[in-house]
Amino acid sequence: MVDPLETLDALLRRHREDSDEPIEVQSVSLKEALRGGDDPLSIVAYLRGLGLAICELDDLLRINEDPDEDELHAFRVQEGIAVSMASDGIWVLYTS
Repeated sequence: MVDPLETLDALLRRHREDSDEPIEVQSVSLKEALRGGDDPLSIVAYLRGLGLAICELDDLLRINEDPDEDELHAFRVQEGIAVSMASDGIWVLYTS
């Protein structure tokens, strides 16, 4: 039996620091980001600059494979792939 993926809300509750402040999440279509459109943190462009081919949602998880990457972390959730920027506490949800 496969464990169900957690929801974005559950992920955010786990990562919320000792604060009741809501976490702002921007939702982005990966297809739009790949066309050079809406990508508020330019994560796709950044990863491409590192030499990573980003073509589908799961490619964003490759952020986690870089031992030198401390700033960005990616998580698979029911709604897509959630990417956090650690220093700013900013989250982006990439959807298909």
